[in-house]
Amino acid sequence: MTRKLVDKSKALWGTIRKRITPAFLVTLALALIFWYSGKLQYTYTTTLPFTVEIEGDRVRTTCMVEGTGHNLLSARYLKRRVVKLQRFDVDLLSVDGAANTYEISPSSLQNILSVRYPNIKILSVSRMPFIVFNEW
Repeated sequence: MTRKLVDKSKALWGTIRKRITPAFLVTLALALIFWYSGKLQYTYTTTLPFTVEIEGDRVRTTCMVEGTGHNLLSARYLKRRVVKLQRFDVDLLSVDGAANTYEISPSSLQNILSVRYPNIKILSVSRMPFIVFNEW
């Protein structure tokens, strides 16, 4: 029973190999590449994770971004998403009841990320964890 199935599958594979030429496979591959490239020209909205480093303290955040598929793929996979900042580059909001503890203003971080990544539109920045500085 299994031997017949194996023989039939080998025969089917042989007929498929005879009918599909290398020129067809190359044409199919080129069509897929052009189709995918065309789809990447549309505008998409997604979330991207970013790491913000402020004087040695690393904090992770996510941003809602909008851009073409090419720009979003390059921002996600090709560019480093560690944004190095000084504490005077962003607006720090002091946390009530905690000494030397601050929160980064999402609007100021959104402005900085918009300047650093001009190809994509930063729509919003999620809230970030608190940052504790030893001295101010």
